[in-house]
Amino acid sequence: MLKDRLYELGESVLKVSKADETVVVVHGERARVVRFANSVIHQNTEVRNISLYIHVRFGNRAATVYTNAINDPRDIATAVKRAEELARISPENPDLPMVAPADKIETSEDAFDELTAEADPERLIGMAAELIKGTPEKFDAFGLVSGGSSEMVLMTSEGFVGYRGVTDAHIKYNPIHDLTEGYLVQQSAKTFRDLSVEAALRKAHERAPLVLNPVEAEPGSWTVILEPLAVDELLGFLNWVGLSARSVQEGRSPLAGKIGEKIFSDLFTLYEDPLNPRGYITPFDAEGKRRGLIVVIENGVLKEFAHDSITAKRDGRESNGCAVSPFSSQPYFENLRIKEGEQEYEELIESTERGLLITRFWYSNLVEPRTLTITGMTRDGLFVIENGRIVGSMKNMRYNVSLLDVFARITAVSQESELVGNPTWYGEHHIYGSILPTLKVEGFNFASATKF
Repeated sequence: MLKDRLYELGESVLKVSKADETVVVVHGERARVVRFANSVIHQNTEVRNISLYIHVRFGNRAATVYTNAINDPRDIATAVKRAEELARISPENPDLPMVAPADKIETSEDAFDELTAEADPERLIGMAAELIKGTPEKFDAFGLVSGGSSEMVLMTSEGFVGYRGVTDAHIKYNPIHDLTEGYLVQQSAKTFRDLSVEAALRKAHERAPLVLNPVEAEPGSWTVILEPLAVDELLGFLNWVGLSARSVQEGRSPLAGKIGEKIFSDLFTLYEDPLNPRGYITPFDAEGKRRGLIVVIENGVLKEFAHDSITAKRDGRESNGCAVSPFSSQPYFENLRIKEGEQEYEELIESTERGLLITRFWYSNLVEPRTLTITGMTRDGLFVIENGRIVGSMKNMRYNVSLLDVFARITAVSQESELVGNPTWYGEHHIYGSILPTLKVEGFNFASATKF
């Protein structure tokens, strides 16, 4: 655990800063990823890094400097001095984020698993080797095993001290035939002990053979069953474009002015749940605001947007703890949970006369923010359901849908839910995830076929 070292670095910044106000974020990571392709392990990468973000203010003038040169106190003093020089010549900004007042908040020790943080290479390589060895006949194994730790200390000159330490572990396993037909199995957890290679292989052997010899695509309106990975893809766009208060205030969200209105299905209840022990606990946001349960959508009725201190000030209210940066404004929900339903997963399939089961989407992009219309493609498991049974697979299709319609047309929600995390990352290892069930949706529009 890097906790003591991160605190030491934060205190060293505050000690030498001469600014009116100072915010320091110290981020430490220990992360590893083992990748395999064509049933061969080809990459074993480890990252251990500590970085400093130093934000200083003189009145309404501010600047931020990043460095990971932390071993010599003179380097830290130089970074602070540089931030102060830049702040003094920066234009005034009346909309600077809040500097957190005196408080102390820390994650509990059970949010952090030291064995997972160490990400022992032999363990991860062994898991990858088991997946490769157990891959169904006619398929080659592609994917990764990844995880580690992310620790963050936030300190301010006003006396705030916050520590978040969490660990994550992931399997992303994709048996693929002839580089075209595949089925993705993904698991996310808080520790490597919570992952199951056996369960991943069992699911692959059940579903992967069904992707061989897919029938021709049939664009049009379909009843679909969206598994958690597919739900996560769509929910991300709803969150980013529709539910951020910044998007609302800038006129990009079609949900502006609709708090209290019934917009979605009665079966759609959405929470921001940062303290849920099943997820990656986040007790305070990037501005030091204490976090708790937020009812975002309740039985289809819109209840709340994601606010940070800047958007909250514009609306004459308090932040609800959704700042993702202490230096700029882009509020966002990071720990979403969709309320589970009353039907078992298998019942969703058994109650479908003809429909499609969607494992995941890819290459999704926003088409029109004012209608929350997005487009993308299915991938790694588009299964055909007939008379309550999965009978095979279909060639992939491009979808073109309004998320307002998708979440309004939910007709069933599974009892089961999964933690969907981020098994691949670029840059620093920041840990987040959502707890999501499987959704059944009517009238999902597929615009065209793809070539495979």
